[in-house]
Amino acid sequence: MMTRKNEDSLRTLAMLRYQANRYQLVGNGSMSQRINAKIRRLMSELEADVVEN
Repeated sequence: MMTRKNEDSLRTLAMLRYQANRYQLVGNGSMSQRINAKIRRLMSELEADVVEN
């Protein structure tokens, strides 16, 4: 069963991916890169949680 923290993280991840795509579509590469860095950080946190459990 998913924990509340994981559910929130997955929602945040979906929102960040949407934002990154929107920034990329309008040609704002620097913001897109920033958002993608946040996505990578969140993904590594999620993977670390999976390994622990």
